[in-house]
Amino acid sequence: MSVLQTFDPRARVTLYVCFTLAVLISQRLGVLGGLAGLGLVLLALARLSWQRVRSVGIGVLLFVVVISAVNLLFRTPLEAAQQALRAVALAATSLAIVLTFDPAQLGITFRRMGLPDRFAFTLDLTARFVPTLMRDFQLTRDAQRARGYELEAAGERGLRGLLRVGQRLAPLLVPVVVRAVLDAEDRANAMDLRAFGTGPRTWLQTLHLRPRDSALIAASFALLALSVGLRL
Repeated sequence: MSVLQTFDPRARVTLYVCFTLAVLISQRLGVLGGLAGLGLVLLALARLSWQRVRSVGIGVLLFVVVISAVNLLFRTPLEAAQQALRAVALAATSLAIVLTFDPAQLGITFRRMGLPDRFAFTLDLTARFVPTLMRDFQLTRDAQRARGYELEAAGERGLRGLLRVGQRLAPLLVPVVVRAVLDAEDRANAMDLRAFGTGPRTWLQTLHLRPRDSALIAASFALLALSVGLRL
């Protein structure tokens, strides 16, 4: 478990929101450089393996290079440096917070932050739906391959080959979509049977703010207030 994961999820969400707003508000190069450095520190505290962040990290580096090159062509070097530092700060912080956040805590986190049960439960189901959809897609693909299914045929290239691949996606997409619709209907029926939405709900997990969590929340708002003050 990394250092970030020891904090309450509400404190981490508050830090992420305040940090993002501070990066978007700030204009001074020194402030953006400090925020980028803070984002890299958070990424180091997350203790993520290179295998987890390799693809995203390479994509972010390419994005920063392309954005910097475009800004140098149409804007001043100062503005190009500002955009590059913003991209580095937001990418580092997003990787540190998102990849260390437990999806099972998403619903209870936003519910304890004051959002309605419907909104919190929607976020929770959304976070669970994407991995389930990917798992169903992989299972369907493996099952179709066991029956001799091939997505790409040898020798097919260009636009015609791409159209052929699109046609061959039907045996994969149709079962996955049908399964997703049936699962959604089952969940809706289960929620109706439990009278969801008729009153306040209880959650299985409980969250408790500790002094260190309160200190992180206060520091997050202080960072945002400092950024707003420097901008004004």
